[in-house]
Amino acid sequence: MSILVRHTGSEGRKQTLHPTPPPADRTRVPADPATDDRYIAAAVLSLQSAVADWEPAAREDLRKAVDYGIRAHDGQFRRSGEPYITHPLAVATIVAGLGAQPATVIGAVLHDTVEDTEVTLDDVRTTFGPQVAVLVDGATKVAAVRGDDPDTTEAARLRKLFVALAADPRVVTIKLADRLHNLRTIGSLPSAKAARIGRESLAIHGPLAHRLGFALLKAELEDRAFAVAYPDEYLELRAELINRPHLEETLQEAMTALQAHLEAADGTTGANQHEITGRIKHLWSIYRKTHTSGRDLESLHDLIGVRVVVDDVEDCYRVLGLVHALWEPVPDRFKDYIARPKFNAYRSLHTTVLLNGRMVEVQVRTREMHTAAEHGSAAHHAYKHETGVEPQWLSRVLDWHDADDSEYLSAVAGELTSEEIWVLTPRGDVISLPAGASVVDFAYAVHSEIGDRTSGARVNGALVPLNTRLISGNTVEIITRRTTGPSLDWLEWTVTARARQRVRAWHTRHRRDSERATGEAALVQLLSRRRLPRAQAETALLRATGLDSLDTLAEEVGAGRIEMETLSQVLTATSTPHTPGPPTLPTPDRPVGPSGFEDDLAPGPAPTPAGVPLLHVTAPGLTGVSLTWPGCCHAVPGRGLLGVLSRTRGVVVHASGCPQALAHLARDPARNARLAWVRAGSQMSMIDLVCENTPGMVARVVLALADLDCDIESSSSYIGEDGAGHQTYEVVHPGSRSQLSTRLRELPGVRSALVR
Repeated sequence: MSILVRHTGSEGRKQTLHPTPPPADRTRVPADPATDDRYIAAAVLSLQSAVADWEPAAREDLRKAVDYGIRAHDGQFRRSGEPYITHPLAVATIVAGLGAQPATVIGAVLHDTVEDTEVTLDDVRTTFGPQVAVLVDGATKVAAVRGDDPDTTEAARLRKLFVALAADPRVVTIKLADRLHNLRTIGSLPSAKAARIGRESLAIHGPLAHRLGFALLKAELEDRAFAVAYPDEYLELRAELINRPHLEETLQEAMTALQAHLEAADGTTGANQHEITGRIKHLWSIYRKTHTSGRDLESLHDLIGVRVVVDDVEDCYRVLGLVHALWEPVPDRFKDYIARPKFNAYRSLHTTVLLNGRMVEVQVRTREMHTAAEHGSAAHHAYKHETGVEPQWLSRVLDWHDADDSEYLSAVAGELTSEEIWVLTPRGDVISLPAGASVVDFAYAVHSEIGDRTSGARVNGALVPLNTRLISGNTVEIITRRTTGPSLDWLEWTVTARARQRVRAWHTRHRRDSERATGEAALVQLLSRRRLPRAQAETALLRATGLDSLDTLAEEVGAGRIEMETLSQVLTATSTPHTPGPPTLPTPDRPVGPSGFEDDLAPGPAPTPAGVPLLHVTAPGLTGVSLTWPGCCHAVPGRGLLGVLSRTRGVVVHASGCPQALAHLARDPARNARLAWVRAGSQMSMIDLVCENTPGMVARVVLALADLDCDIESSSSYIGEDGAGHQTYEVVHPGSRSQLSTRLRELPGVRSALVR
């Protein structure tokens, strides 16, 4: 591949026109054409080496794409001063190293052209064909999400990323390679921005690479992100490994001994070919394991690893037996991922053995398995565009699309980092669920209607409660009843979006159906007492209320948000001669259902008397649960409240001394729900933090909350078994929960922050 780069001096260099100012890493600097040529030539040479085994026709197509990209990005530079084209060329080199097909590599070369140059998608389609255009379009859509709110931008960007993954996983292959190269060259960014990118990479991109099976890319991406996200911890851990030379010595001893043992077993024929490699576990993986468990380096089962690559599956089990004959295996540390592959299609045999008192993990796999593990077989074979079916973990991520930003970010991070379990239906079908999933999650994963009608379950033939957590290998049978509906209590133990959203949707739908039926009955009774023509009366009611249908009016009446007395006044005014028209509906002092009992409730905001600042009720920790107002008492803004959990109505809001509420709670104290008044524009939230156990950590958090205008209602803290500090706060705060969680996660020493 030969690339011709022409320069006519900085004055003659083409200046690409942008409809908006170029992003920060396209900063323009005075150009040195000779230096630029050297940068570009080096990047092209690396790409040529990565595709040396391609067919001549494919290499020629790539050459054309490289020429095209150089011309398109002419006049653009990175912060480091290098020509911008060196970045997409490096991304393409990474993608080619993963074994991607030519169209994907060409898409990587051109992935920024539509976003940042005058090139259009039609130009790409005409020149390089529809396949490349689809990839460039997908990469452009993912990158196009920008905004001033970092948390909102991150959530929006991730939503597009996973939609792109569902449509064509090759787009995400390009974006992961893009993130890796940005981490390789992140030194030109301010440390605060680099740290934010590093934390995002550790939370999302590293786990996503793991889900897709990109082992090599994942290890480098996570270690580079670790270095900029937590530089002190990174340097400390690296120094600790350097000070333990026996780890490398043990690794070399294990490889030498195993090589000699296998050669002796094969004899002089050399019929069985094998390749032995070794490694010390990469830094971020070590840090995560020691940090969360409190264990030291020596106690990790897979700190030292030896890998044996053989010809076929039969050889895998033969070599496993030879390994166990050479060294004593550690009990319960054998994993057969050949018989039952991991969720990302990873296949291998894993065993842990003792060598001179130290644990060594030995992996045995075929060459095909090794290629798939290192370069991501899942990204090329196990996805919708070839099988017609999305992987189940991706379907669960897509299920969260309607969640608010904070819940979405938390759910995605949890889904990507959690282990996956495999559960069987009675017919033997395999259902994939996140670790910690309950029987109810399983029911909704099988079918939404089965989940809605669940009344019981059997696990491995035994009856179990619906909040039972499942483990891999369980066989689950769901017992259903047609008259059964989901309980709001299920939200306490369900973990999948599909289950949680279906439970909420069922209760919302049934509440509206009940309200509509109640309202329709009341409207029929009202209209039957009037001598007005039915059509005229209905038109008058809709005009006065500003609603567009009788169904909506019936819902409002049934919910108590519009009182029958007010509608009666409208009809009276309509039937009286010489009236100027129906009056505007007054705001009722208090929405009340017709009967005044708990089953006849009015959802909506609390009324506020004149002269009192606008207040509303919040239920901290009960995200997504509706608030409803009974007719038995009057909850006065600013005064005491009692919240009673109802099976059908969410949280019922009572005044603090309401006899009916007190009677409910006396019979069942577990139905008590914490409620509070907060001013308009504010809300009450529960904050759960896991922090470093260092002096001043609580003070640091409290000061940060004060800076965010948070009023602390209550707080508690303790030291967990993992040695970390666990802090809980109940706060009233302005702004969104997502903004609050983002600010807290950025505090030094904060490991995780959950705001709900």
